[in-house]
Amino acid sequence: MKFSSICFSLFAFAILIASMGCEELIESGCTDSKALNHDFIAEKDDGSCYYSRVTFYSKWGSFNGINIAKVDVSVDGNFMGTITKVFPNGPGNCSSQGNVAYEFNSGERVDWNATITLVNGASLVSGGTVSPSRSSECLKVNVAR
Repeated sequence: MKFSSICFSLFAFAILIASMGCEELIESGCTDSKALNHDFIAEKDDGSCYYSRVTFYSKWGSFNGINIAKVDVSVDGNFMGTITKVFPNGPGNCSSQGNVAYEFNSGERVDWNATITLVNGASLVSGGTVSPSRSSECLKVNVAR
């Protein structure tokens, strides 16, 4: 009886050691294919994924000859900020002053809305959906068309 208890204990210990060794063979990394740092070899996600960002900008300073007073941007229903500068040819980069930036925190697409307020008090609404990019750290979206 004593011998079988020892054998069982040794057997259980061996299985424990073997399973721990196999865990070390699993490659960890970013497994989300929509992330900028997707690791094609990784089998286990280690939380290291990072994603692109999107910059919302205004290409136009007026609508039908009426100046735009402000452009407020929301992402997934959350207010992100107000665009304060016009970029006729698009901003130079994602961190240009006067834009509203959003950094994706997953590979999921987001819905965006822009409320464009004209100096005469009228409001226009623009919106759409944008997804993170695996090939570019900086996406640019014109909200005032």
